[in-house]
Amino acid sequence: MKITAPRSHPVGTLVTVSLGGMIVGLDGTALTIAGPDIAHTARASLTELQWIANAYLVALAVALFPAGRLADRVGRRRVFVAGVAGFGVASLLIAASSTAWLLIVLRAVQGICGALLQPAALALIRAAFSGKRLDVALGIWGGAGALSIAAGPVVAGLIVQHFGWPVVFLINAPIAAVTVVLALYTVGESRARDSLERPRDLFRCPGVRLGAVLTGLSYFSLYGLLFFLTLYLQNLRGMDPMTAAGWLLPLTAVVVVSAPIGGALTARFGPRWPATGGLVLVFLGMVGFLALGPASTQADVLPAALILGAGTGVALIASTQIIVSNAPVSMSGLASALQQIATQVGGVTGILVLGMVMSWRVSQLVPDADVDQAAQGLGASSAEFVPGFHAAIVVAAAVIAVGAALATRTSNRPSAEPARPPDVPSDVDGQRRNQQ
Repeated sequence: MKITAPRSHPVGTLVTVSLGGMIVGLDGTALTIAGPDIAHTARASLTELQWIANAYLVALAVALFPAGRLADRVGRRRVFVAGVAGFGVASLLIAASSTAWLLIVLRAVQGICGALLQPAALALIRAAFSGKRLDVALGIWGGAGALSIAAGPVVAGLIVQHFGWPVVFLINAPIAAVTVVLALYTVGESRARDSLERPRDLFRCPGVRLGAVLTGLSYFSLYGLLFFLTLYLQNLRGMDPMTAAGWLLPLTAVVVVSAPIGGALTARFGPRWPATGGLVLVFLGMVGFLALGPASTQADVLPAALILGAGTGVALIASTQIIVSNAPVSMSGLASALQQIATQVGGVTGILVLGMVMSWRVSQLVPDADVDQAAQGLGASSAEFVPGFHAAIVVAAAVIAVGAALATRTSNRPSAEPARPPDVPSDVDGQRRNQQ
């Protein structure tokens, strides 16, 4: 029997798409804690471990634009449900896998499914809400995603320590099942009558490309640091997953707290100076991690972690606003996809580039050492791993400094929107919803 929802239930829609976004957010940062255990089970090299993390991010980034256009054509609820269901199935298969190549392939499949659900989720919110209620709904949706990202390491640490890393992925299945049921009963179908905009049209808008670059640089530092800081804590220092997660919690939690502050600052002063100031804070936080040594305590690096996390939250909101404010309203869906692509590309690049720097530095210090093992902190002394970590931090700080300089060139005024056909992406079953 075909299940249909003739009209969207706004609260139900918001809960549903927030759940969908949360499983994606949890998976993104949970892997930073589960990574060392996954590498041990699959006997993965550093390169393979990087791609277990990055295959998801690359697939997600590549598929976001096509997935957004597919949702406009065939229906946002239909594509959202397909993405959530596929994400759950892929998670089950990952939990049952123990070889590196299969984990890489399945993580890529998971990334494609994440791409299906994310742009569709935002479009469904736009279809269910309008006016000030839309602003509130988007804030709740964004907050749920940020909370899941911050909670990922803690949840993963608890699960890995007591139940093993496969359970990190197994828990996605029941959440996905609940989300699919809610979508079928509470979310109305939504599609665009006509979609004339193309990604290349968006890139012609002044400021959009710069905003995407700044967004990517913020994630370059965050994901790169989390990846190698986890290896330092678990492999070199021998911490259990839960203790390592406790180390990371202040950094990730302050991102959630600082994001609304970044929104308020951007609303008050425009995006230029919050973006610049946020990246300056990220730079200072990165430099602070140069104090990390073989016996550092959490208190030793806590100021650096708080500064870096605060700067990341502010910079992310401001750079996102640069993209959105410079894109025509009729292209807001594509702008959302671009912002998400920038986050994934930034995360992938951070892990890969800093990984190469780490391996290069270790090979210089100990030419006869097993570079791959030493760069993961396995069987390595602090004389090998810590200088490599510091070299990676220096490169990350330099990249962020370039980003802060670029941010000063942004405009506080959105570009004038050209005359375009009426915006139709929030039409629900062909009818414009006008809620106040």
